[in-house]
Amino acid sequence: MENISPENVSGFVVGEGCFYVECGGDKKYKLGYRIRPAFCIEVRHDDREVLEAVRDHLGCGNIYDLDFGRYKGYEQKKWKPHVKYRTSNIDDISKKVVPFFKQHRLFGKKRRSFDLFCKIVELVERKAHLSEEGLQQILPLVNELRTLNKKGI
Repeated sequence: MENISPENVSGFVVGEGCFYVECGGDKKYKLGYRIRPAFCIEVRHDDREVLEAVRDHLGCGNIYDLDFGRYKGYEQKKWKPHVKYRTSNIDDISKKVVPFFKQHRLFGKKRRSFDLFCKIVELVERKAHLSEEGLQQILPLVNELRTLNKKGI
């Protein structure tokens, strides 16, 4: 695949990327709650090269083949095989993903999602999610991000 520019990456992410937070009860954590910021892009398998280019620009993350044969209903919907790029390592997100998209700005609704995501990442970096007070700061931001990320809104 020909080289794609950082601006191409940002434009692609506006259409196909997702900044989100895995959030939920987990007994392994002191407060019984897990907060894990993550960034992903999921596309048809024949666009894998695009995800490889994104990974190369960001310098982090992994690409996974999604085996839809394991899930019910995919054949009926005639969905094609997909691949997913994903990173959830907080150091990679804070030192690579966030700076990349601050330098190569997103636009529209994706920009608003990214701005919320950055606030959450900053709080997680400061370990706010490990205290009850910090968790109460983060949860409304997570809910706002979820609402913004919903399709059709």
